[in-house]
Amino acid sequence: MILICPVRPGDRNEELRFALRSWEANLILPTGLDLITVGYKPTWLEPDHHVEGNRYASMPLAVFDNVREGAVFAVDDGAEEVLFMNDDFFCLDPVSSVPPVRRDCTLAEHVAKFPARSGMWWPHSLRVTASWLAEQGFPHPESFEVHRPLPADPTVMMEALDRWPRPLTDIVPQWRTVYGAFSGVEATPVTDSKLGRTSTGYGTPWVSTSDESWRLHARQITPRFQKPSRWER
Repeated sequence: MILICPVRPGDRNEELRFALRSWEANLILPTGLDLITVGYKPTWLEPDHHVEGNRYASMPLAVFDNVREGAVFAVDDGAEEVLFMNDDFFCLDPVSSVPPVRRDCTLAEHVAKFPARSGMWWPHSLRVTASWLAEQGFPHPESFEVHRPLPADPTVMMEALDRWPRPLTDIVPQWRTVYGAFSGVEATPVTDSKLGRTSTGYGTPWVSTSDESWRLHARQITPRFQKPSRWER
């Protein structure tokens, strides 16, 4: 299975290091794992393939573009299914398959969780996603923002993201939810895997962190994965 992982700039990325170790240890797929990184390649990392990226200063825009470039690479390589990852997704228990999942609420319900006038990037992007998908003929889409791997057809991903008008701006739609709408994939509703300021959520088997929560949860995650992955120099 091809894993496509956008990577932010910087050699110091312990989240990525331990995410990779968790994937190799616990993501047990019949076809094995083939890692494609898109964006920055830390000096300690040796993926199976790397695609240059991070062409924009805005991180959300860079990630959106990196996902598209990863999809293009996979399409050119003849792949029919890939797993889109984040560099802070951790697989804490053995799994032999990764089914499609979505959030346990609609996109409209997800948007409503935030104040209507919130100026934060995340809720703004959710509102942009809902508005644009409605224009594209999806008035009631589900939210796919669950911070878990997304199995996807790279051709559909590329074509869906190409529908977003150019030139790109700092506010882009949530690419997972865009893919979910355009692909029509049947996905199981699950809770969000993002870890916050508490230790709840371990063993789902997927968990995810932010820069802030990683500092709190690293002490629980790193001892599980002391063996370097094959992608580490």
